Amino acid sequence: MTRGAARERDATATTATMARATATARATALAAARARGDATRRARATRANARGDGRRQRAVDARAGKRRGIGDILDDEFSAGDGKKSEKKRAGGSRDGGAQFERRPMGTTSSARDKWIKVGNVSELEEKPIKALLLANGNFCMVKYGSMVFITACNSTAYQYPLIDGELFEGPSGAAIRVPLDGTEYDLATGEVITWCPQNNMMRKFLGGLKKAATPVPLAVYPTKIDSEGDVFTYFI
Repeated sequence: MTRGAARERDATATTATMARATATARATALAAARARGDATRRARATRANARGDGRRQRAVDARAGKRRGIGDILDDEFSAGDGKKSEKKRAGGSRDGGAQFERRPMGTTSSARDKWIKVGNVSELEEKPIKALLLANGNFCMVKYGSMVFITACNSTAYQYPLIDGELFEGPSGAAIRVPLDGTEYDLATGEVITWCPQNNMMRKFLGGLKKAATPVPLAVYPTKIDSEGDVFTYFI
């Protein structure tokens, strides 16, 4: 074989080797790009699911007790002819407004079983101690304070402010809740008013002045029991 033919053969072999290397590199890069694309799509799907869960929970809270601005409140206050909104009557409540985490079995008689309805589980109150409940007969709140669980009306009685945003604290007789808007405080076990529309800041002076002549309206609370599995039950009188 002549030297020219040998050089031509070597050049052809080198070109073929480079072509194979290039094809392999392209295939590797394409596979890596596809893998990155799959990972990106999975991450986006995970974030979308998380956002969807958050939106669903916010929708539940909003339906259970829509946050109201001062304009909504004033519209309510002055919509009646005499400039006052008639006070809503208290729903049937009970002094047995809370249940401790005693983990005792529920009653087994037919009347006991028919009386109570399950509304949730104590585990649902681990991240946030107040949860909105959307039931067939209305909207309510399930509240945990210490070792106690309470079921209350969804909104406050002075300005119908959502209690999902309420501030929990130790009242004179135990667990209590404060309305962030107007400062009204309720005993969670009885629903009785502890403080009615205190005028302790500029906004509350205005709101308290509107309710100065109004009779304090208790918060509706309902009997509560917890079974051995942590399920929370209540009934409505």
